[in-house]
Amino acid sequence: MFVQLICKNRNEKEKDEIYEVLGLLCQREHIQIEDKGDTVEIYACPQGTIKAVENEEELILSASTRHAGPGFHAFVVEFFMDVMEEIPGDYELKDDLEYDGNFDRLVQIYEDEIVYLKDVVLNNELVKSQNYMYDETYILPILKENQIATANGLMDVEEFRRLEPIQLMDNFFVWNNWDKDSRFYKNAALLLLAKESVGPYVNMDDHTSKYANAICDYIELAHEDDVNMTLPYKEYKELCHYLSRQVRIKDAKQMEEEVFQYRLKDIYHLFEQGKIVANGCAQRSYDPVSQSLCLMSPYLEDHTWDWLIQAGFQEELCTRKENLLKEEPIHYGNKEIWLQEVDEGSYYTVEAIVKEKENTMYFHCTIASKKDVAYICQCIKESEFQKGIDE
Repeated sequence: MFVQLICKNRNEKEKDEIYEVLGLLCQREHIQIEDKGDTVEIYACPQGTIKAVENEEELILSASTRHAGPGFHAFVVEFFMDVMEEIPGDYELKDDLEYDGNFDRLVQIYEDEIVYLKDVVLNNELVKSQNYMYDETYILPILKENQIATANGLMDVEEFRRLEPIQLMDNFFVWNNWDKDSRFYKNAALLLLAKESVGPYVNMDDHTSKYANAICDYIELAHEDDVNMTLPYKEYKELCHYLSRQVRIKDAKQMEEEVFQYRLKDIYHLFEQGKIVANGCAQRSYDPVSQSLCLMSPYLEDHTWDWLIQAGFQEELCTRKENLLKEEPIHYGNKEIWLQEVDEGSYYTVEAIVKEKENTMYFHCTIASKKDVAYICQCIKESEFQKGIDE
């Protein structure tokens, strides 16, 4: 599920001409194009990005279409054909699904992908803990027994087993019809609600406000295309309130199905081989000095931070390592955990070493109030290591 267009034998001027055409095509399609230095990225839809990279005298456009759906795959092929039509030259178009305009055949291929995915997920417990839903992600939901994660929410295992592939298309793929219609816009909103929504913390930074506004945009477009479609209307009004955004929909029907927002609960924050448990709305950053993941407690505009978790794989992150290892470890599942809490006067620190087989992870946490110390200690205990499928 991959499409690539290789623009061969191009000098700098000719490459610039292609970039100009890409910009014009994006204007036509009302999609965003962004120059990121080494690459140019075109955001066609959630889970659907086209990337342009240069390699000597070649300009290579490519897109993985595995997670966005058949509509995105068809879009990419036709988008690349438009490029070839606008600028004559030497091209090589690669399409592993060999889309020839027969969209029904393309949909069948994606249904077959659901068949394969169901078999793998239902018959390999470890796969359930992996990312099989998103093109890329730094988070995963924490599953309870007999739950399956999909791109737009959780599902009971037996329901997942019972439903036909065609009934599961919207749970995994955003773009399932040829055109961007109300179904597409609703799927896009539900996916972003599940993966990116932080509820009342939308104004923490540009990232959170951008996705909150995108969710509202998609819901409004779905309603504009089909006024009778049921939507996450309650969640839409809540986001508009948090954003101080005008509520443009006055009469939509709330969907009966549960609307999931993974980040409103504790989740796994993925970092290298670690899965660090913390509030899903925590603000993520990276400390290059200690080579650690930093998770700061979510906050509203009138509130300061409550805690900061630093987790990584460099032992220097723990400033009291020698003292920690003198203590008896806690045995938690298959892990050994050395954990120490210190009252620093005006704040608290918690340091920990977590070991499982040959894996070791280090924590250094700063906590403003005693009331949050127990929560941070539990997050450390629940944190895990990512495992390969064959482990």
